[in-house]
Amino acid sequence: MIELEVNVCGITKKYDDLRVMEDFKMKFSYNKIHCFLGPSGCGKTTLMHILGRLLKSDEGRVEGLDGKTFSFVFQEDRLMPWATVEENIFFVLNHLAEEERMNRIHTYLSLVDLLEFKNKYPVELSGGMKQRASIARALSFKGDILMMDEPFKGIHRELKSKIMAHIINHWKDQDHTAFFISHDLDEALALGDEIYIFQGTPLSLQKQLTITMPQKDRDVKSSKIENIKKNILEAI
Repeated sequence: MIELEVNVCGITKKYDDLRVMEDFKMKFSYNKIHCFLGPSGCGKTTLMHILGRLLKSDEGRVEGLDGKTFSFVFQEDRLMPWATVEENIFFVLNHLAEEERMNRIHTYLSLVDLLEFKNKYPVELSGGMKQRASIARALSFKGDILMMDEPFKGIHRELKSKIMAHIINHWKDQDHTAFFISHDLDEALALGDEIYIFQGTPLSLQKQLTITMPQKDRDVKSSKIENIKKNILEAI
């Protein structure tokens, strides 16, 4: 396996007079789960969207992601209202043979406990159910890079644990890379290989913490994880 690196080279992004990012530089190792923490409005989502090529920077560039495909889970579900849950996922899998599409739809709707709702339209779903559908859509696409912006809002603890376990066991083990925004420290500690604490605006890195313990061995109540959590709370 060749180690790769994502290099953010002097990114500047502004909206009118608000400079969200200014000459921002950072490097991310490939094949890791990178978790972004920080106050709302500091620029975390802007950084993620620039990394994922949803947003262009005013200056600077991102190196190391050429030719990569992306799976996104946004803060809002972004489901097509005229399509059923099944059709919303089917749409992003149009590059696959029909049998493989249907297998993936079944697998990922089962993962998020929505299989029995596959013929429902978004208007017929609760907010949490719509978010689960958007997670199923992102994971089923299986892009090289997984982008998650507060993906677990409105999802109960047991199901959230199930989805996180899938990401750990079936996504990360395939040497994929993920960027993950959260305001929940326990989520960050359960998933993150690298945890970044940001402040802004403009966006700046306040602290970075590396967790070498495998995700499957982590207990958020253990003394080691509690110490990491203490360091994060002190930095925020």
